[in-house]
Amino acid sequence: MSAIDQGRAAVVRAVHDGRMRRRVYAVAALLLALLCLWPQPHVARAKILPQDNGGSGVSAMLNALGGQMSGFANLLGGARTPIDVYLVVGRSENVMVDVIDRLRLVGPSGRYATVDKARIALARKVDVHSLPGGVIEVETRTHDAAEAKALTFAYVSAISDRIGTLGRERIVAKRKVVDERFGQAVRRLSRAEAALNEFRRRNRLAEPEAQFGSALMLRADLEARLQAKLVQLQTVQRFAGAENVQLKALQSEIAALRAQIARSAQPAEGAGGPNVAGLAEVSAEYLNLYRDYRFAQALYEAYSRLSEQVAVDELTAESAADVQLLERPHLDAGRHYNIPAVALLAALLLLALFTEVYAPATGIALFRGAPAGGDVTP
Repeated sequence: MSAIDQGRAAVVRAVHDGRMRRRVYAVAALLLALLCLWPQPHVARAKILPQDNGGSGVSAMLNALGGQMSGFANLLGGARTPIDVYLVVGRSENVMVDVIDRLRLVGPSGRYATVDKARIALARKVDVHSLPGGVIEVETRTHDAAEAKALTFAYVSAISDRIGTLGRERIVAKRKVVDERFGQAVRRLSRAEAALNEFRRRNRLAEPEAQFGSALMLRADLEARLQAKLVQLQTVQRFAGAENVQLKALQSEIAALRAQIARSAQPAEGAGGPNVAGLAEVSAEYLNLYRDYRFAQALYEAYSRLSEQVAVDELTAESAADVQLLERPHLDAGRHYNIPAVALLAALLLLALFTEVYAPATGIALFRGAPAGGDVTP
């Protein structure tokens, strides 16, 4: 019989032998219990809170200018960054490579031969997760207390630097967009203002709004006076003859008023500019030009305030921290256990209870027959 066959037969006898099986369970449970405690795992953790510098100010300002600008606010990063984005940053390749470089984990004096092996080890040892309130927690589990604390500190520094870099890149992109839009608003306002001034010079209107108002008031005054004179004429005609002096005077005044109204209805220009009819013809053109001017002015003011806000964001990014350290890297005070060994020990105990207690009590025959050349002990 070969050695393989002998070993297989020994295993079969051990499985069918109740005393041997229980001894195996006891020895395996003892070994797993020792592995649960040794080597002792150490857990280091730290908590950070990413800050949102300046984004809310941009959003509030653009929302105050109107709902139509809210999309532009989102484009500039006005809304608060979701916590999922910070989690992606914390678990990103850039952060992991930065940690490897900071601790010099790869190289002649490093722990790992290649960057890929170091990345796999870090992914197994370090966990970056979120807590309620937008807090990011870095948790490191290793069998070396100093290594756990060093990895946690390196991760906190790498995440902080990465978030700061992304924030500065966002501000640079925001500045580029705002400067481009602000330049367009300045040019648009200049064109609208030039067109409005050209209209005023061409039509000899210093203050079109006031002149339009006065012209309309003049036309309304003439028509009101004409109506009053007509009513007065009808009253006089009832009591006076055709040769009455007052009647003739009223008729002359009515004729003069009608002539004035007729002249005002014919477009004409004088030394002081166009008359009422002339103003009516150019009023539509003026309203279009004035509307374009007001819109261009509103855009200019909006982008001017936005440019000032971006400047404030730049100063804030230089002086304020992008990440607030809520809890410095530290080792947990409580004792920790090796999770894989604990899981295996629990599985072994369940298997022992099933084979040694539950199966005999319920009459389940787990082992049918006896191995050749050996006794079966229940």
